[in-house]
Amino acid sequence: MICIRVFKSRNDFLTKHKTMDISNINWLAVVVSTVAYFALGAIWYGPLFGKAWQRGVGLSDDELKKANMGKLFGSALILSFVVSFGMAMFFYGFGENPDMDATMGGMMGLMTGLFFIIPSTALNYNFARKGVGLIMIDSLYHTIAFTIIGVILGVWK
Repeated sequence: MICIRVFKSRNDFLTKHKTMDISNINWLAVVVSTVAYFALGAIWYGPLFGKAWQRGVGLSDDELKKANMGKLFGSALILSFVVSFGMAMFFYGFGENPDMDATMGGMMGLMTGLFFIIPSTALNYNFARKGVGLIMIDSLYHTIAFTIIGVILGVWK
């Protein structure tokens, strides 16, 4: 049997959770998570799957050479921070979470990947007529990154 806890009223929920509180967030963990996400991307889309990704998205070597890499890498770093901060808010934004540890954080990151990232990426890429290879390259990168972020945030409460 599945049990769902229901608050007695909307006011009961608001009394317990008036606002999200960022004071419980370990900012060093967010920064380290950001760097880990960004570094994984450099490895993932560089030596590991760079050429396969390039073929999958249909970019030539000349197109890549003409790209504003500073802008691309800068935005990637900022967005990596947004994801790391967002996960920290989910983990700790409603108050201290004494049950959070590396295992729970990693599992939450992995479940986010399996049940949100992979299906969402596949949904979009199917309509864009992109192949399964590109779906897996992009979605597994984020799934692994979210898992790593979850572990880091879980370790550093």
